[in-house]
Amino acid sequence: HKSQQYLLSKSWEPENRNPVHGGERVQEQAPMTQEGEEGTKSLITGSEESADILMTQLCPLRLEEVVTKNALHDGLSEHRTAQATSEENSSEVCGTRQDVGEKEDKVQPALEMVALNDCNMEVVRDVSRHGQKTNSLHSQKLMVVKQIVKRIKSLPQDSLDSRSSAVRRQGMLLITDYSKVKPPLEGKEKLDVVIVCVASIFSLPSIEALQRQEGHKVNVKDLYSQTVDALEVMLRALLSEKPNPAELQSFLDHLAPWMTSEKAHERARAVSTSVCLLQAAAERPKFCMSHEFPRLGLLIGRLALRVGDPEKEIGRQAMEGLYFLYSLVWCQKEPERKMGSVTSVLHQMPKEILGIYEPTRTCQNISEIVKRFGQFLSPDQMADLLLTAVESLKEANESTIEASKTILNVILEKYKQKIEMEVPKIVDRIHSQLRAIHHSHARQVVMMALCLLAHAFMEEVSTALLECPLPLDSDAAGMWRTLARTEAICHSHRLLDVLLKELQERPSTSEDKAFIIPLAAASALCEVLSVSICAQTVARFYPRLLMALLVQVHYAIGLSLPDSGVSRKELIPACCVVKTVKTLLLKMGCHYEFTSVEKEGGWELLTSSEEHHRGVGLLARAMVHYSCRERWRILYLLVPFLERGDKQHKLTAMAFFVELLHMPQAKRLPEKYSVIRLLKGLTDPDPVIRALCVKGLITMADWPGKEIKFLVPAMINSLCEVDGRLVVEALADVKKILRGLDGASYVGCITSPLRLLFDDKCKNALDECSRFLQWRLPKQVGNRKAWHNHQEDVDEICQYLVKTHQENVQRFLFQSQCYLNSTQPSLRRAAAMFIGFLVMRMDNMMRMKDLDILSNALGGLIHDPEASVCIFAAQAHERVLAVYWKLKYGLVEQRKVNSDSAETHKSPPNPPATPSTSSRLFNALSLWKLAAKH
Repeated sequence: HKSQQYLLSKSWEPENRNPVHGGERVQEQAPMTQEGEEGTKSLITGSEESADILMTQLCPLRLEEVVTKNALHDGLSEHRTAQATSEENSSEVCGTRQDVGEKEDKVQPALEMVALNDCNMEVVRDVSRHGQKTNSLHSQKLMVVKQIVKRIKSLPQDSLDSRSSAVRRQGMLLITDYSKVKPPLEGKEKLDVVIVCVASIFSLPSIEALQRQEGHKVNVKDLYSQTVDALEVMLRALLSEKPNPAELQSFLDHLAPWMTSEKAHERARAVSTSVCLLQAAAERPKFCMSHEFPRLGLLIGRLALRVGDPEKEIGRQAMEGLYFLYSLVWCQKEPERKMGSVTSVLHQMPKEILGIYEPTRTCQNISEIVKRFGQFLSPDQMADLLLTAVESLKEANESTIEASKTILNVILEKYKQKIEMEVPKIVDRIHSQLRAIHHSHARQVVMMALCLLAHAFMEEVSTALLECPLPLDSDAAGMWRTLARTEAICHSHRLLDVLLKELQERPSTSEDKAFIIPLAAASALCEVLSVSICAQTVARFYPRLLMALLVQVHYAIGLSLPDSGVSRKELIPACCVVKTVKTLLLKMGCHYEFTSVEKEGGWELLTSSEEHHRGVGLLARAMVHYSCRERWRILYLLVPFLERGDKQHKLTAMAFFVELLHMPQAKRLPEKYSVIRLLKGLTDPDPVIRALCVKGLITMADWPGKEIKFLVPAMINSLCEVDGRLVVEALADVKKILRGLDGASYVGCITSPLRLLFDDKCKNALDECSRFLQWRLPKQVGNRKAWHNHQEDVDEICQYLVKTHQENVQRFLFQSQCYLNSTQPSLRRAAAMFIGFLVMRMDNMMRMKDLDILSNALGGLIHDPEASVCIFAAQAHERVLAVYWKLKYGLVEQRKVNSDSAETHKSPPNPPATPSTSSRLFNALSLWKLAAKH
């Protein structure tokens, strides 16, 4: 045909060789007229007359290919006659159109093409009339191209007949003609042309299936070949508008989805068309190579994977495409060859370098391809090649899996240094692709690649994997377990080094991050601990991991993660870290410790902001009680921990350290790391730290060579304004200090802060305390009657105390003196009554100096604002004076009292008015009872 002769003229391909079919000679066509030949040359040279010649000569020639010559001749002749005479005689036009209508069944495709031709003629008339060639012609060009694309898109994609084949072919050939009109198609218009035309042909069933549908009516193979030829000619023409690597890559990208199709005929079509475009680029004289391929690794990967295709013809064609691609890349890397076609020497060179396609040795072919191309690839291109191989593993066939495995092995063994900077991107893509890879062998290949990558870049891989969102999905968890096995096999600890480093950092919830690295490290460690062969490596890191996790629990309390998904709402950070703590204990064989903490509710304490230190202490006590073999290593680790970090860090370390002081090995600690360290903590602004330090110092009271009793005043002062429960916990082992002390002043110092616990109004406080301390109170002491209305009962209580507790009555007297300055009138009144009756009953045990002190104290209450206090203070004052005069005039025999002991029973300073609760009385009074025995 004349149009085919135009498209395959000598100016396009030398020696009339078809670029689509490997250079086979084209069948000789009928010679063109002289006038048409000149027009063709004008189009090819790109002269200014090309657009007009295109519209007036080539478009009518396209119509000759639609149907058989006779049918087309009849239909078109009548149509052209009607068009030529339309302006002269309307009746003749109607008659002509009626005749055409009678032959509509034969020439309907031709008439569709005539409509397109009419559009072209309108373009010519418009250009001639207005002289605006560029804008008007381009506008009409876009309109016609859109019409063609719309028509092709509407064609059925499950069958192929003469009519649909003609519409596709003629539409694409018209677009080919329009590619000569400047400016070229851009952006969405060109994208639509490529996508629609490719999909319209590639999505057709196989030729065999099409032939079965049509029977013997038409030769489907010829129709399909003609249609594919038109597609490839159109793509080559569009590529010639911008002959550069970026444009070529764009075209090939649109063919990529078809190259991975499950249907062999679709893969074959995509590979064949890709080879056609690569050949056109390689053999085009003016293909610009000054710019690199944007993603060369993708192109190599796609074709290399198809070399391993189970269909041998597809593998052979893919190898042919790689020859052309290698020629382009080789020319690009040569400084003196930035533009030009592939010569015969360059065409033969890739075959010698890459080797000949061998269907039985495709893995060797692929390996050689990656090695030879690898020297030209940049790091990002090499990463693209690797990721293309990973992505292809979604295809569930063994040939593709083996091809991918070969590519990954070559890259990670020979070119791993090139991808060092691309590791984060690679790990992220591997994680995202895993959810779509279901074939077990394919997943094994991915994990093998991850192991090889981690073996070379463990820190980079693990750091990148920590970026995965929380909570970890099954794919991320599997990747962590794979890394753990890799490390265990290699007897390496790089993975735990990375996780420990991140666990020692404070979490951050910045808005630009959808995850928190320390929490991710805790989750990752939980997965690592689930790998049984990691036990030995974990044991080396156990003390540091345990303390880092406990501190992370403290950090995570009350922490809220950015809400980026439904699953994020289900994640409680503190519980997530506690889960890892549990796993670590079980991994190290601490089953008794785990059970003890579980039974005492220790895990809940750990996740409470106010109770965290108690949960830590409970775990430490359990480890000491059950003689955990790692407790001494933890003790020596905590020594420097006490000086580091922020508030949460120090508090967690101190809570654990204080409990470990009960270990026998703790006595070997130097004084500067034990006594002096805790003494320094007595001035810490955190009351919990101060209480823990007091508790630790009391624990060391019976250590040889430790004079803790001299630190009692400083310890007591540190408990000022400390919560009552903390005070009770700090003084739980106070008997160690009281044992062996001669002076009762220490007892007074210790009981002074405890007295603050009794400043609240609790009606049943005494009964509750007596039950808790298992006291059997006398009936007189347990009297519930109001003292101010039943003074005789107060007298009986004092008489009983003097008779049965002579060794403590002095203490009772001076302790009650503190309540004379209480802010509560009822306490001042009761204290005055108690002092008056107690002095009267112990008159022979009093000293003049003590009576003077009591007299002055009661005298101050005589002018109290509360009238009842004044009355009872005056009565008590009279009783004290009566005893005073008896002693002065020798009316009673004074009992000898230890002057030193009496001197030390001075009244302690007035306690501050501190709010307290009756719930503290239980714990406090047990210590008071113990202190009273000494």
